Amino acid sequence: MAASWAEAEFRDIDLGDRRLNKRAMLLAESLAKNPSASIPSACGGWAETAAAYRFLSQDRLEWHDI
Repeated sequence: MAASWAEAEFRDIDLGDRRLNKRAMLLAESLAKNPSASIPSACGGWAETAAAYRFLSQDRLEWHDI
């Protein structure tokens, strides 16, 4: 199975936790599908939205880490 563009783009990402790495890929894919949508609209559900906000609120991550 072919890797998604996000998996290819973020294949070398290392945020210190593979769950964060996976969340970065999933969030990038969700936001890219509808770039003008709000985070809740782009994520499509409460669990996904909450996960996106948890990811974005990580104190130990900076924009350049991603």
